[in-house]
Formats: sequence, structure tokens, C-alpha cells
Amino acid sequence: MDYSSSSSLPYVEEKTEVIYGDENIIDSTLKLFSVARSTLNNCLDSTGPSMDVIPGHPITRAHYEMKERGVKIRYITEITKENVNYCKELMNFSEVRHLDEVKGNFGVLDGIYYRASAKLKASSPPPLLISSTVHAFVEQQEYFFDMLWKKAIPAKQRIKEIEENLKREFIETIQHSEETTSLITKVLSSATDEILLIFSRAGTLKKYEKLGMVDIVRKKAEKDVEVRILIGTDEPMNKREVEWLSEYPNAELRFLNKSIHTSLTTIVTDRELSLVIEEKGDEDDTDLGLTTYSNSESTVLSSASIFENLWAQSTIPSP
Repeated sequence: MDYSSSSSLPYVEEKTEVIYGDENIIDSTLKLFSVARSTLNNCLDSTGPSMDVIPGHPITRAHYEMKERGVKIRYITEITKENVNYCKELMNFSEVRHLDEVKGNFGVLDGIYYRASAKLKASSPPPLLISSTVHAFVEQQEYFFDMLWKKAIPAKQRIKEIEENLKREFIETIQHSEETTSLITKVLSSATDEILLIFSRAGTLKKYEKLGMVDIVRKKAEKDVEVRILIGTDEPMNKREVEWLSEYPNAELRFLNKSIHTSLTTIVTDRELSLVIEEKGDEDDTDLGLTTYSNSESTVLSSASIFENLWAQSTIPSP
């Protein structure tokens, strides 16, 4: 059976089997590596890299031999402080990328052979290996690897983060309301020094109160976190809804003198994290719109700067 009339893939019987025992796993792996012609794509958890760079081990030598034959080797793994040296060794014969929280282990050779195992122990082969040459399944796993590869970051970038103790910057777009609600809780709960909030209209505050956001802010104010809130005045507001702010000397509310002509809620915590959330529906609708979440210094400080500019032009509510 020829898998594709447009390719030169060899005939391989389609089957799936489980291989047991260290010697059997190593022998069958070496046989596959010896016939590798074009690509080897591996996705491993954080313990995986140690198994493929054991000095003098035949599996390690086989990787170098494949590289010399022109086989393109790619690895996706979670690079940590504990395995960073193993990953550097992997980079001697393969291209390596980092992905957070990789679970399980699988590989695809030449788009024909698929191998997978459960969690590995450092520097030792797995207790069993699932092997398959069922083309539809192998093709699916190859596609899955390519999806992960696009999401992963270059190993050099991740290694630099670890060795120089750098913060990785990100900007994420979130479309699901439930995920945004969970993220609001996470971001507000992480605050230790300061919370800045902008609500374009009073009704939005009521919506977030239903989502539990106000309770979190109150608890933070109780712990002496500075809280400053800006609210648009395009619609009437019942002052009793914000009376609780007067209980805390470190919490302050001001009103925007004019409409900011946006329907966005902005949250900034400790000048380190920011959330910008599109308002959706009325105050009775607890669904949230498209959200931008970031720890990028330029993005966060830009949101904080907008807050400070509006704060300087705002009105202190009358007693």
C-alpha cells in the first residue's frame, strides 16, 4: 500500500502494537532510527530530554547519526531549571522549542511511524511503548505536533529567561466570558500594592459586583492594597452602591467629568498586569466581551498612564 501517490513513502503495513521491556524498546527504536530518511518530531514532558542525551548511549549516538544523514530533528518540551542542561545537549543535534506544562510523550518519524509512552523517569526508558503505523492516525499526530510547534517558543529564548531570571512578556486575547471571569478573579487576587479600575459607565460596576469582583476588591482594601476607581457619569448612580469605599482610607472613588467614548473596563494591578474588557449587554447580562490580558511592560504602563490622565481630570464625589 502506497500512502500517497504524490510521495515516495515506502510501503509499511498498518498496525498498532505495544512494546514492553527496556531492551525491546531500545532495539525497536534503534531499528527505526536506522531507516529514518527525513524527519523526526518528538514531544516530551520535562523528564524526557534526559533520556535522549545519555553519554555513550546507543539512542544518543543514533540521534547524531540521523543528523549527519540529513534527518531534520525537532523537539518540543517543557524547559525547566532542572532539565535546562539536558535541553542544551538536545540542541546539538535538533531544533528545540519550549511549551509550558507538556504532558505525555510522543514522536513521529518520517510521517510513517508513531511512538508514544506515559510519563518518563529521568534518564531511563519508559516501561512500555505504543507503536503505530496506521496512516490516518499518524497523519493526525503529525498535524497535532505542528500545531504545538507553532505555539512553542524557541529554546534559546526560554533558556535566557531561566538563566537571567527574566519575566516572559505576553499579550493574550480571550473570547470566552467564563475564562475572562476566572482571569479577573486571578488578576485581582494577585494584587499586593495597587488596583486601578476604570468603568466607562455606572451600570458596568453593577455587573462586576454580580460576578464577585467587588468582594475581591474589598478584601484587598482590607489588606491595605491601594484601590482607585474611576466611573463614567453618563447615567445616574446610587451612591449607596459605593459607600463601602469610605470604610477604607486607602480606597478612593472618582467620577469621569465626560464620557470617554468607549465601552471598555480596564483593570491594572501592581503596574504588572492589565485587563481590558469590552462591555457587552446591559447590567443584567453577566456575559463579558473580548478581553486583552497582558504583562507586557509597555502595555500595562500605557493602561496605567491612561488611568492617571483620567484621574487628574476627574471629579471627587460630593459627600
